[in-house]
Amino acid sequence: MTDVFDKQELLEELDGDREFLEESLEMLDSDAPSLLKQIREAMERGDADAVSVAAHTIKSMVGNFCAPPAFEAALNVETLGRSGDLNACEAGLVSLEAQVSRLQIELRQFLAEIG
Repeated sequence: MTDVFDKQELLEELDGDREFLEESLEMLDSDAPSLLKQIREAMERGDADAVSVAAHTIKSMVGNFCAPPAFEAALNVETLGRSGDLNACEAGLVSLEAQVSRLQIELRQFLAEIG
């Protein structure tokens, strides 16, 4: 297991389907930037509900990759959004952005490893 995601668990979840993993990563690559932007914009306009909804969506996406750090970072932002504590969301969003980026990098490397 890496500190970013659990390779063995991911392979088991996907039943070894490399193509599906590749498609899932492409979806993450295409959707995550706009969701992270939605969170930032929602924070700027003080829309805690929109923060929570977008963070929940990212949480669901990264959860599919057996990636506890990214999942926990998304859960944190979602929880802060639900509580209305948008002041604390900035640090949470920075962490979420970093964890999603690390996950994307590690998943690409993993795909290259499993050929």
